[in-house]
Order: sequence, then C-alpha cells, then structure tokens
Amino acid sequence: MSHVIVASAGTLGIAGAPACDEAIRALAEINIDLTGHRSRALSAAELRTSELVIAMDGGHLETLAERYPQGRDARFLLRAFEPAPRPAADALDLDDPIGAPLSVFRKQREIIRGCVDHLVLYLKHETIPS
Repeated sequence: MSHVIVASAGTLGIAGAPACDEAIRALAEINIDLTGHRSRALSAAELRTSELVIAMDGGHLETLAERYPQGRDARFLLRAFEPAPRPAADALDLDDPIGAPLSVFRKQREIIRGCVDHLVLYLKHETIPS
C-alpha cells in the first residue's frame, strides 16, 4: 500500500512532546521504536488533503466537527474497525492510558493492533484507490 500516507497529529495543539515511557516500552516489546516520536498539532491544510481521519475518542471527533466541519463523512473512531474491516456505527472510545501502568498500555496496544489490521483491509478494498 505504497500509495497510502499515514500521519499522526493531535487536537490539543501540543507540539514536540515525546511519547511517555510506558508507550515506548509497550511498543518496544513488539519491536516498534517510538523513541523518536514527537507530538504535533493537526492543521486545517492537513485535513483538507486527508481522505480519511481516524480519531481515538468521540471528543476528538466533536472537536474536529466544530473546527473543521467539511469532510465529516471520512472520519471514524479507531475502534469502529475493532469488530471487522468495515466501520461500525457504535464504536467505543479508545481511552488514553497516560498515567496508567504498563499493563494498561499493553492492553491498549493489542486493541490498536486489531483495529489497525481491520483498517488496513478496509483501505485495501474500500477507501483509497490503488
């Protein structure tokens, strides 16, 4: 899927913050190096060029709808892809584990992995042309 570009950005406007130690450790356990990751704020220009936006919780979707009302059909919660490669309407929020023990980060990591696996299938077959 070389035609797909993935980027990470937040709605709080925090830029340059590293991932927390627990996130770095949880991902290192599956050979993903998060040590160079830095937070960045989502921009209006980025949203205009995005075909799909995935949010972690409903609050993020609400913030996006308020700030950037155009393009709302292409916005989903990550957990909408938890049960299958088609987005479910009744998706749960993915709770932010900041401040929680490593075990919670591990649990969230596994939820994210399952959702991303289904999201990739969705992208291959439904959303973005090759």
